[in-house]
Amino acid sequence: MNNTAGARKFDLKWFGTLTLMQLFGLFSAFLLALVLTLYGFGASCYCFGMLIIGVVLYMLPKMLGVENIKLMALVGVLFAVSAILIGGLVMAPGFVDSNDGSPPNGGYFEDVEFSYTETGVEITATLTKDIDTGKVIFKYGKVEGIGFGNINTVYNKEVEMSVTGSSVSGSVTLDSDNLYAGFLTVKTDEDEGGTIVEGSSTYIRFLTEAFDGNITPLALYGCAITTFYIMVVFFMIMIFSNIMRGRMEKTRERMEKEGRLYPQGYGKCEQCGAVVLPGEVNCRKCGAYIDRPEEMKPKKKDFFECSDCGAEVPMDAKQCPKCGAEFEEDEFEVEHADGTTETTKESFACPECGAVVPGTASFCTKCGSKFNK
Repeated sequence: MNNTAGARKFDLKWFGTLTLMQLFGLFSAFLLALVLTLYGFGASCYCFGMLIIGVVLYMLPKMLGVENIKLMALVGVLFAVSAILIGGLVMAPGFVDSNDGSPPNGGYFEDVEFSYTETGVEITATLTKDIDTGKVIFKYGKVEGIGFGNINTVYNKEVEMSVTGSSVSGSVTLDSDNLYAGFLTVKTDEDEGGTIVEGSSTYIRFLTEAFDGNITPLALYGCAITTFYIMVVFFMIMIFSNIMRGRMEKTRERMEKEGRLYPQGYGKCEQCGAVVLPGEVNCRKCGAYIDRPEEMKPKKKDFFECSDCGAEVPMDAKQCPKCGAEFEEDEFEVEHADGTTETTKESFACPECGAVVPGTASFCTKCGSKFNK
């Protein structure tokens, strides 16, 4: 551990050096994603909820400057293991306990009672509304998994209940090797097979007393399925984000080589922070001199170096933008082939080497390039 610029840093060896704030961001993202998952946000909101959890797990540390992809992947794996274990051993069994036994009054029914027998369950209830030509059924299905506040079940079985006045009764035969969940509801006779009447169903209940097995494997499996989808979202975000970042870095490197973009750490005025572009000598906002990186200066041939301070100066400048030194117009004497001489104050930059040559010159005095008049 060391202190740099007042920020405590921690050397994590394979995972680089992180500040205390970055470690806090990692822990906060891990904890927030875990809480959202355990309390069923991903299951209740399905794809949207899983997307939010994946974004929280990845983007919160990223916003605080955590860049190491191996560290991010490790946090994701720790999150997945924690979610499956806590969900499968604590949250899912608690969810089953809170939805076990006879359902409370609701829908079209009250005083619903489940009485377990050796072969299944007997059901009695009282109707609170007229069902006309409809029928009362008990829909149920085998539980494949128990997740974070949700059940992985297809309610593909049903038994018609006997209705006498307002009294409902019936029985369901169950396989004790499987856990089932079901609910009472009212079905119409309008279509083939009938249609469930909206608002007529009781709350879904687990039929645990008819189950001889252990719910822990079902709970771990159900939580693992939900966590798997969250991790798919998380790793997709991480992979695509790093692919896009790599492409942006390559584009930036190419633009830097072409002199169209400042290298990292440059590109802003040191006085006012305004954005400056390659080739600008003075800040457009405050007028301060822009000290461009040395490696960018040779790319521009229409500038020369101030003899007093070394600043980069436009070819037509009469005064240095950094130190204020004034430039006198040099007189150039050109000797022609016929022996005559000519004096001129006009000059221009050689397009090949950038050297300053007289305005009437036909050849560059430095590199010998011929000029087309």
